[in-house]
Amino acid sequence: MKKLNNSRVLNLKGFMAKALAVIMCVSILTALVATSTGCNFINNITDGLNVNNNLSEAELARLVVNAIISDKNVGDSYEKIPKSQLDGLSYSMFSEYCSILRKHSQLHGNVDSFRILNDVEKYKYLDSILSDSETDIQSLDSYGELDVVEICYAEDKAPGVAPVRFVISNKNGKYVMPSAYITDSMLAYSYITHYFDLIDEGNTDGLEAIIKTTYSSDIYMKSVIDAKAEYIVDYYRLKVKSNSEDYELKLFSPTHIVYKIPEVFDENGSAIGSKTVELFKQKDGSFRLEDRVPVILPEIRIFMNGESKLRLGSTYTPGELYDLIGKPIVAAYTKDSVLLTYNGMTLTIEADVANGNQWTSGRLCAVSLRKDDVFTLNDNLYVGMNISELLLIYPMFDECEYTGSFTNGDGEFILDFEFDDYGNAVRIRLGEVKG
Repeated sequence: MKKLNNSRVLNLKGFMAKALAVIMCVSILTALVATSTGCNFINNITDGLNVNNNLSEAELARLVVNAIISDKNVGDSYEKIPKSQLDGLSYSMFSEYCSILRKHSQLHGNVDSFRILNDVEKYKYLDSILSDSETDIQSLDSYGELDVVEICYAEDKAPGVAPVRFVISNKNGKYVMPSAYITDSMLAYSYITHYFDLIDEGNTDGLEAIIKTTYSSDIYMKSVIDAKAEYIVDYYRLKVKSNSEDYELKLFSPTHIVYKIPEVFDENGSAIGSKTVELFKQKDGSFRLEDRVPVILPEIRIFMNGESKLRLGSTYTPGELYDLIGKPIVAAYTKDSVLLTYNGMTLTIEADVANGNQWTSGRLCAVSLRKDDVFTLNDNLYVGMNISELLLIYPMFDECEYTGSFTNGDGEFILDFEFDDYGNAVRIRLGEVKG
């Protein structure tokens, strides 16, 4: 035993002697280069050690998953990732990114494990980010080769909610945190959540600054953008039942973010459905929001010289019509309808037409305005009006290709506009939706 102990002492002495020699050499080298490199020399030594101790993809994924599980693990996970594999990712950005994924993960329950998607699954997921219909959004190619990690749960409490996934960058076989991908994801996330915050606050001024970037045509005057902002705020206040903290993050990436708003009243306020809001990063680096806020039309009536005269869906006799708006210039008949043409307007009436083109009463089911004359729809929709004027009345009408509908108890009717090359209305139609 004594011999063994002496051997240990000798080895320890030898190790101490070598260690002292190394320390002396490092001290001398540090003194020689300190004036020119400052702390870089020590950083270079650290970098060299990190390169030789790279984490595997599974090890790197495990640290990220631990940070997602609890905010108490964030600091420890970040410290255990070698600097060379952080790829310049700051602690604050890492922490914020994990916080977002954590909130989404908690909907599913307790984390059990994770898995790295195979190539087929991976490319299917990456393709869903790009979206086939959105060819103008920025490609993911600039972020290099990416692998996708999915978090798994022992008992998934929300199997219908989108899975929690994050990516790891593969740089020639070396796995690193995708710093640019994460930073750009956080930028896009901040943009869309700022949009929701402004709506919650009723901040129409701030909302205008966001939505005006989406509308570049001359028809979108400041007054139109103002009207859109006010309409969006009112819509969310009246129709969106869900609180913003309950919105579901369906897709989270630097080029495409999708939120689902789970509870939204329909136009009549009688049924509850859902809607999505999407953010795209375009090839020029700008963001485009797509929030399809429906057009809710009030009942529209036929006006003559500024006075309400006729109601769609109502039944009239020929005498009643003539008393209200005068006799038509031309009348045409089919077996079950009457077309009455006035100066600038044509009415379609459902009626039983007898021999000799006789009819006793009929139901007004459609109207077409083709000329700026005495007839209008309500007191503000007329042939010749510009798109900008229309959008001041119905701010989101451009989002539905200038077509909308309303019900009045006697039927559902569609309003439709036709414009010339200068954006002026040349025809306005209002017709019944046939079941």
